[in-house]
Amino acid sequence: MTKMIFIVLSAFVLFSCSKDKDEDSSCATNTASISGPYKITAMTYKESPSSAEMDYLNIILDEACRRDDIYTFNTNDTYQIADAGSVCSPAGDENGTWSLSGNTMTIDGDPATIGSFDCKTLVLVNTDTQVPGDQLKITMTR
Repeated sequence: MTKMIFIVLSAFVLFSCSKDKDEDSSCATNTASISGPYKITAMTYKESPSSAEMDYLNIILDEACRRDDIYTFNTNDTYQIADAGSVCSPAGDENGTWSLSGNTMTIDGDPATIGSFDCKTLVLVNTDTQVPGDQLKITMTR
């Protein structure tokens, strides 16, 4: 009986160890961690804080050839949009500049709040894009 209790306790200790600190720590929001390639996977719009959220992905990216583009943010504060997969005619390759200041990411002079970032998914929130109080949320995934 004592042997069985020892085995159960040993298994409990072995399988109940806490996660490594690296797994528990949140991803830092800095240029190095945000840099890299992304695809826009969701886009929603709310006309006001009390209005329903609408799916805007197919409205903004109205052509199928634009929905598979790759957005690459470089560590030197430049970005490229590569017309990947299904290519538009003419190709929609673009480039520009971006910067990060605290929780604000500015792309070509347009600031957006970083709603969340977990080193895989970046959520940018733009407010007052069409009317005062509205919100456009763009989800980008690596």
